[in-house]
Amino acid sequence: MNQPDETLFFEDPTVNRSPPGDYGILYLLRRDITRCMDNSILWPAAMAIMAGIDLLAKFETGDDRPRSVSERFKAFIKQYFAISTSDAETIYQLRNSLLHSFGLYDQKTGRRFQVDASGGSLLITSGEQGNACINLLELHARFDRAVQAYRLNLKTNSTLQAHFAIMFPKYGAIPIRP
Repeated sequence: MNQPDETLFFEDPTVNRSPPGDYGILYLLRRDITRCMDNSILWPAAMAIMAGIDLLAKFETGDDRPRSVSERFKAFIKQYFAISTSDAETIYQLRNSLLHSFGLYDQKTGRRFQVDASGGSLLITSGEQGNACINLLELHARFDRAVQAYRLNLKTNSTLQAHFAIMFPKYGAIPIRP
């Protein structure tokens, strides 16, 4: 399983398999995101999307240093979500609020977040503090498109292939036994 296996990593999240077997980490994240979104379980869905972005950013850069999380996360979503530097910063702040504080408040900026699943724009900011509302339906859609775009780039870019080979043994797949 230490050999890079793109098929395993990018497996269709609608495919339902049962253990035992090896499972791609991205597959497991996307499968669980889909299940959460389908059942309006939005909090864990948002957290898993953020973890998925982190994962893909590691693979794209071939870098898993803890001190470079911010840089690679924002660069990945700027490129693959086609958003501004400012919006990438806002999404990163939401990521930190969700994954580190298990809340919707950014202590550094005083910004408060809302998550929404009613459709519309990805990001709406308002108020003096620049409070932000993130549309999880659009965030999920952009994440899915980013996965496909990254996979397409991976097929033809030797640098991305080398980075993928570096990261796969650490973060690519896990065995799940009954």
